[in-house]
Amino acid sequence: MSIPIGIDLGTTNSVVAARNAYGRPEVIANKEGHNVTPSVVYFGTEPPVVGQEAKEYARLGDDQIASFFKPHMGSPLYRLHFGATDYSATDLSGLVLKRLRNDAEAKLGQVVDQAVITVPAYFADAQRRATIEAGRLAGLDVLRIINEPTAAALAYGLQKSGITETVLIYDLGGGTFDVTVARIAPDEIAVVSTAGDHDLGGKNWDDRIATSLAEKYAAETGIDPLDDPLALNEVLIRSEQAKWALSERTSTRVTLQIGSARRTFELTRAEFEGMTFALMDRTRRLTEEALEEAGLSWKTLTGVLLVGGSTRMPMVRQYVTQMAGQPPRAGVNVDEVVALGAAIQAAMDVGQASESATPKFTLAGARRVTDVMSHSLGTVAVSPDGASYVNDIIIRRNVPIPAENKTSYLHETHGGANSRLEVYLTQGESTRPLDCSVLGKYVFSGISATDREVTVDIGLSYDANGVVQVRATQRDTGHLLAMRVEPVPDDLTWLGLPPQPVASEAVAEPCRIILLIDGSSSMAGHPLLDAQNAARAFLEKCDFTATEVGLISFSDQVVLQCELTSNPRKIQAALVRLEAEGTTNLSEALELARDRLLARDQRRYVVILTDGYPDSTEAAVDQAARAREEGIEIVAIGIGDADLAYLRRLASTEEGSIFARQGELVGTFGHIARMIAQGGRGLRQL
Repeated sequence: MSIPIGIDLGTTNSVVAARNAYGRPEVIANKEGHNVTPSVVYFGTEPPVVGQEAKEYARLGDDQIASFFKPHMGSPLYRLHFGATDYSATDLSGLVLKRLRNDAEAKLGQVVDQAVITVPAYFADAQRRATIEAGRLAGLDVLRIINEPTAAALAYGLQKSGITETVLIYDLGGGTFDVTVARIAPDEIAVVSTAGDHDLGGKNWDDRIATSLAEKYAAETGIDPLDDPLALNEVLIRSEQAKWALSERTSTRVTLQIGSARRTFELTRAEFEGMTFALMDRTRRLTEEALEEAGLSWKTLTGVLLVGGSTRMPMVRQYVTQMAGQPPRAGVNVDEVVALGAAIQAAMDVGQASESATPKFTLAGARRVTDVMSHSLGTVAVSPDGASYVNDIIIRRNVPIPAENKTSYLHETHGGANSRLEVYLTQGESTRPLDCSVLGKYVFSGISATDREVTVDIGLSYDANGVVQVRATQRDTGHLLAMRVEPVPDDLTWLGLPPQPVASEAVAEPCRIILLIDGSSSMAGHPLLDAQNAARAFLEKCDFTATEVGLISFSDQVVLQCELTSNPRKIQAALVRLEAEGTTNLSEALELARDRLLARDQRRYVVILTDGYPDSTEAAVDQAARAREEGIEIVAIGIGDADLAYLRRLASTEEGSIFARQGELVGTFGHIARMIAQGGRGLRQL
């Protein structure tokens, strides 16, 4: 019988746990009898050595050492060469996991081939996939990936019964920092928000000491330890030892022996806290970000849990106490709590709520676990004004996972010459794609040939492991498009440049467009000014070598302000004459537009702008339907009190019904004009 285990795969140390004979999670000691196994690999022997022995070789300055590789999980650029083999961070993590698995089997006396493995909440898609692969390399069936703070909440929830709490989990490990807000209830543990930095951990504190010691040593001896790998290793080891010494004492002495030059330096806790204050402040900013995302304040929290070995530093406890206005919760082993929570999740995943264990394994707070992702997921798109590439967020961060959402883009096939669509997947919060992680390039093919634009629905999802799935469907046919994943180009600088229009030798297709602008009294003031500015933006994007534009205003009276013309100055002059008064006679305006768009040998569009319901709602819908039957495309844009559901009844497509929020109207009109002028080439969101 196989026993499922929980593994905290750490940057500096790893821990494995399993449910014991009494139904409780318990840490499994390694073959040396220690609960914690250093995440260090030594390649000076065959097979390689993992754990404390490898760490001892590192202290002796041996260069056949691999450590601190967890932050590089999923990176194609990270490679270490030992012997005749190159190792990725995934390969190295696989060796650590194999050691943990072997120790667990030896201790339990049973086969171990199933595991829940924890990751920092801030791990992105590539890092999560790499962790699952590392488990596979170790011979493990990875039941799931779970965020480290969530695992800590599971273990903490085991101690509670019938209590609902809102806690903040402050997780500072050897190489990563996560902060999570979670609600622990009798029947559920729900993560509300999370934030973090996968490049902030105890090693950063070590590095601050190391830099200070190296500067002092160089000033006294003229030898810079940073210039020699062996000397640097000596400094880093002494720095880590000094950090832990200062957790117990207010001062310590550090001796560096490099060659024949030996120097001893005094380091006080106050000096240490001063040189690392900026690091503590980074954790504060991320903590406040998580609270803001959750819509909570320090006063609304029940308590704070410290997780991760680096939280043993006195400055962390003091800083958190100062921020929270209360000391962190006691009774949680910061080194072991994550592995214990992973073991609980593993037991639940294989249905070991244990009928046979005595006493029964009961964890009311873990009947249901709801987690979130700390990264938003989106695609690279073109801004509404066509001036730049943007990160178009589709799934917002801190929504419960599994999560999925979709968006729609228009694609021009040019009669079959362009039957593929490239989608660049992003993970991040910035509107600038270059400030985000580009997770992958997905190429979809098999789009049906047409002379018109087709709508492609792009669906994105996070599964329960936080791993990303991508799909695309051509809406009019309902066909799921074939997908191929291609390498992300090394050079993405083009994402910071203005988009280039797709070159085409085709002559621009003649097009007629009538703008229908609401001139009712509710449009008086800023709404009408915004409408005029939006119409001007529309005209700027029109190709008047093949386009005619007309203008109709509708209120009590329907007025043809400007006949169809290829002279933009005439339209500009007509815009100035727009006034706002009376009610909303949209049905007659649509009838007049149909009368002006009789020629069927051209593409024809009606673009409506309104801020509410028209006088005769059904009459307007009827006129819109007649226009569509005659081949006229209708775009319906709403502002103010307009109803999106009603706009959809007017428009030709769902994408052609748009509610523009304050400040979006100009960009929306400009984007529509560009789409019409360029035929919707490439990837464009309407």
